[in-house]
Amino acid sequence: MSRFIAAHPNPWGWNPLQYCGVPTALMYLPLVHYLGAPLSWILPGVDAAYAHRIVTATFACLVPVSVFFFVRYFTRSLWWALGTALSYTFFSPLYGLIEAISRDRGDVHLPWRLQVLVKYGEGPHTVGLALLPPALAAIWSAGVSRSFGSILIAASMAAAVALTNWIAALALAMCCAVMFLTVLGTRKESGFRLSRVIGAGVLAWLLAAFWLTPAFIRNIASNWSTDSLNFDLRATQNALLGGAAAALALLRLILLRYLPGENYLCFVTLACFLFGWIVEIRYSHGIDTIPESHRYAMEYSMFLLLALFAWFRLAMRSPNGVTRFCAIGPAAAMLIVGAPQAFTYISQSHEKWKPVSKEQTVEYRLAQWLATRNPGGRVMASGGLRYRLNMWFDIPQIGGAFESGLSNRIPHHMAFRIRTGTGSAPGEEGRNAVAMMKSLGVEYVVVHGPKSKEHYRDFKHPGEFEGLLERVYREEDDSIYRIPFTSLAHLVRPDQLPGRFFRGLERELDTYVAAIEDPSAPRLAVEWRGVASLAIEGPMPEGRLISLQVTHDPGWTATQAGRPIRIEKDYIGFMILYPEPASSARIEMRRGGTAEQRVMAAVSALAWTGSIGALFALGRAKKRE
Repeated sequence: MSRFIAAHPNPWGWNPLQYCGVPTALMYLPLVHYLGAPLSWILPGVDAAYAHRIVTATFACLVPVSVFFFVRYFTRSLWWALGTALSYTFFSPLYGLIEAISRDRGDVHLPWRLQVLVKYGEGPHTVGLALLPPALAAIWSAGVSRSFGSILIAASMAAAVALTNWIAALALAMCCAVMFLTVLGTRKESGFRLSRVIGAGVLAWLLAAFWLTPAFIRNIASNWSTDSLNFDLRATQNALLGGAAAALALLRLILLRYLPGENYLCFVTLACFLFGWIVEIRYSHGIDTIPESHRYAMEYSMFLLLALFAWFRLAMRSPNGVTRFCAIGPAAAMLIVGAPQAFTYISQSHEKWKPVSKEQTVEYRLAQWLATRNPGGRVMASGGLRYRLNMWFDIPQIGGAFESGLSNRIPHHMAFRIRTGTGSAPGEEGRNAVAMMKSLGVEYVVVHGPKSKEHYRDFKHPGEFEGLLERVYREEDDSIYRIPFTSLAHLVRPDQLPGRFFRGLERELDTYVAAIEDPSAPRLAVEWRGVASLAIEGPMPEGRLISLQVTHDPGWTATQAGRPIRIEKDYIGFMILYPEPASSARIEMRRGGTAEQRVMAAVSALAWTGSIGALFALGRAKKRE
């Protein structure tokens, strides 16, 4: 995605390389990719993938720095901030608390926040984690300050977190809820106003509205539960959420009773408890309280150290020597237990840290072979190849790297059925999979066998295409098959369009596949002109429609001889065009912004203009006073 943005930064545009086409603005939350793009422009020879790693690695280094300033802001102590930040740099307490996380370390010993970055690609989440502490400090400042500037800073920081990663955005929302709980009962003493924080939250959305459109938020809300291992908000999850809320309320009452003035201690303790509840239940019982609960281990680890140091600081401020001694003992024990972890981290050989060159990977060799064929159709790639294919080459494919933002999930569902089986009789699996791929405009399918060096071998029946398709490439246990392909645009009659197929998928596609393979039907040529426009050329007989195997989107427009023609959506989520009959015609198609995008762009522009104008006006008024 960073590579695509570096080459095509227009947010109103279209990405034809993934998921049969997706709007650029819906590919992913934009901040990380738009931070990496200028590096690849400014530094010649630095590809976008490496620029992406520079951005995420830089923010990974800045996470302890943000922790330092967070503690410094609330405690006003340089040394407590430094001690917390250094401990967070070298020590991951979750290795000692959660066995599954400890086993996940492997041969390279890294702090957990770095382990998930290099092993699981949590780049955007890492950036969001680095922005989370300063965003929380800014939000607290907005609550206790009386200036509009503090609200604008808080809104900008909150928008930055939200535009980085959905996990980080939800973590910020949960932290804000904990902050509200913290100040309840102490608002008079602390001077904290909830209304100012709520206003900062509304302003944050207005500033980011161009990206966080209602459609995008709706897509995320409806898709995330499915994409997060089929999370479902059932009685168990409701009970866990209710239990967390009740436990937090009780803990807040206890802290308010015995430590009424310790808002910072209360906040980090409650946040630690909330993230600990979510993560510990997931790892100990396998139950998700919220979608992808295990990914909040990064926030849990951070707030756990913040809470431990906050309690240690409280004990060390006590005039009672016994209390101080009882605090020093556990702290020393933790230091002794954590020292080997830190020592291993800084003393281990860095040879293990070096990445394997791409040429040594089977994924790159398969992708390179496909690139030399310059396919006109799509590639059905699975496993890690679908994540890396477009990191190297502009090859259109069925999959991609972020399903949660999709408005058309039918190709994604069909790809899943192709990989795992259609549920038909064993002899029909391969034929039905081929029919689905033809309906998706697939030209090549890559199959990883059980002995492949590709880690994710997710074809349930890797031999199902033998004898059905021409195998055009093989390397050890990896094969590439070619599917007969002519074009992404086909002339069909209305009764030949795909029907509602998820209950009888194969039968409903038979007529459509037969129509696009009909040798007697006139052929149409499709020419992509850039990434957001294409042309269709050929005869347009009376009574025929054009089935264009590109995802339907309201931002697409089509003209024939300068006149607009109608576009509708079929049951696969592709486009149906209604051309005027002609012996030879050319249809021009262009994807611009949708009406919703234009409205949200105006909202964001007004929010930014109004906020900056108000800031200057208030500043001048204050000077006159």
